[in-house]
Amino acid sequence: MKVVIIGAVAGGTTAATKIRRNDKSAEIILFEQDGDISYSACGIPYYVGEKSPKPNP
Repeated sequence: MKVVIIGAVAGGTTAATKIRRNDKSAEIILFEQDGDISYSACGIPYYVGEKSPKPNP
C-alpha cells in the first residue's frame, strides 16, 4: 500500500502511525511545508517560557 499524507502535524503523524501499525510494509510519504513536523501545541507556553529544553539545530 502507498499512502500520501499532506500535513505532518498531529493529525498527519497520527494517521501515519496507525497506518504503520496496520501495515508494516506500507510506503508512507508525509508532506509538510514547515521545516519541522509535529509539535505539541499545549507545550508551546513551556517552550516560550524557557521551561523546556531548546531543540538541537
